[in-house]
Amino acid sequence: MKVISKQDLILEAIIKAYLEDNLPVGSAELQTKMPIDISASTIRAYFNRLCNEGVLMQLHISGGRIPTADALKKYWANRLKTDMPITLGSLSHVRRTVIEYGLYCALELQNSEELKEVINVDERFLLLVFDGGEVTISYSAEAARFLQELLGFGIYELRAIASRVGFDELCTKLDKMLVSKVLFQEGEAVLYEMSKENENRPFYKFFKDAVSILELKEGIYFEEIVPNGYMALKQRAKIGSNDAKMLCLGKLNTDFEGFFNEAKEN
Repeated sequence: MKVISKQDLILEAIIKAYLEDNLPVGSAELQTKMPIDISASTIRAYFNRLCNEGVLMQLHISGGRIPTADALKKYWANRLKTDMPITLGSLSHVRRTVIEYGLYCALELQNSEELKEVINVDERFLLLVFDGGEVTISYSAEAARFLQELLGFGIYELRAIASRVGFDELCTKLDKMLVSKVLFQEGEAVLYEMSKENENRPFYKFFKDAVSILELKEGIYFEEIVPNGYMALKQRAKIGSNDAKMLCLGKLNTDFEGFFNEAKEN
């Protein structure tokens, strides 16, 4: 079993304490929260070391410490697991929990539909048949040949290809089909605030394009799609008898672990 150092214990304890109320944590306060007996003077010595390493910072000379963004990113990357589905409570319970924690959350039904058939209807329109639905687009011989080559492709792959080649009508129709699978979205104000900080980076595209948000694969994301100081997490979920995918966005100093524990089915 791996032995955890005092420094790691102190860092983990201060991050947990900070996530509770987002206030600086002093040595005396942290001493009461430690799982082992460590003096306040020893904690202060480790505080100084962690500050020098860029893991903690002190906002005021006489104040406590808070974890840096890099420390929080590493903490969440180690603590949160996205490879196993989470079993959620009711939609109303999840919605209340999202609001309580100040997050943005989208929940979509699992969608692995493939393009099964392309039917030419009297050269007036093309009927695209998927596992669980149909889409119609204007007929053209070029479109018919193009789509025949894509039989068996999943709906997300098909939309990505349509976007790359500028097939706007197909993108629009597929978007409507995909968005119909969204069970709910909550916390749009969080997205708005994030997009204001990030208008010229990839996240703005996700804010403007709901389907692009749904295309994210399971995992934890930082600056590659969200502004500095924020985090995105996508994972599989079960709600009732339905398989779904859950996307959550919020600030790094939000207690994501507490949110997921509370959102679970009791």
